[in-house]
Amino acid sequence: MTLLITMPLLASCVACGFPSNTAVNGDKNNAQSTAVTCKAPDFSGPYANEFKNAYEQSKTELGKRILEDCQITDAELNEILDTQNACLAPYGLATTKSQLTRLRDSALSDDEMNQKNTECAEKTDWWNIEALYDEMQGNPSNLDVEAVQKATYRCLTQHDLLPKPITEQEYLAMELTGSEGLSDEQIAEKTSRWNEFYHVYMQYNDDGSPNSDYDAAKARQFWDCQSDPLAQ
Repeated sequence: MTLLITMPLLASCVACGFPSNTAVNGDKNNAQSTAVTCKAPDFSGPYANEFKNAYEQSKTELGKRILEDCQITDAELNEILDTQNACLAPYGLATTKSQLTRLRDSALSDDEMNQKNTECAEKTDWWNIEALYDEMQGNPSNLDVEAVQKATYRCLTQHDLLPKPITEQEYLAMELTGSEGLSDEQIAEKTSRWNEFYHVYMQYNDDGSPNSDYDAAKARQFWDCQSDPLAQ
């Protein structure tokens, strides 16, 4: 099974190797316009509160610099991902977005791997930045969470991307977005169930080996539906 880390602000689960940068030109123009007028500590725009909270919670100068203009570029996301991987390297670990893998044989258990990843993410602001980035990419206008989830369900259904038929309510119950308030154990259980259900769209197993069940033909569209359902 693919090992996915648990983020404090679960915006979505994303594919290894597929950046969620599918915003349409209008959304990019809006982001650029927001960037002109937005500057910490006077945040503005549809994600003003989220940027304000993330900025106040940031523990690094890099994190604050990225957040201070109300936008997170792909280059900035990669920059902070580099700091996360630098922190993980001594443990023989690496992460590409939400997939944590071993770079070499290690005595660390899966739980210990996730613990190291959590410790590093708290130091680097990685999850703080990544969660907000993913949320904005999939929902640039900051629409209601359930409305976006329903749009994602329609996108997956329209493109025949559900591994097996499930109702909209079953889909919503399994989704990770909106898991705030659940215990770590409950989030881990939901994450495991999500990973198992969508295993065919995970390119790698938790040991870094290729997933023999990976459906490359459908994976791109699946992750496009996840990252920006309203544009599909």
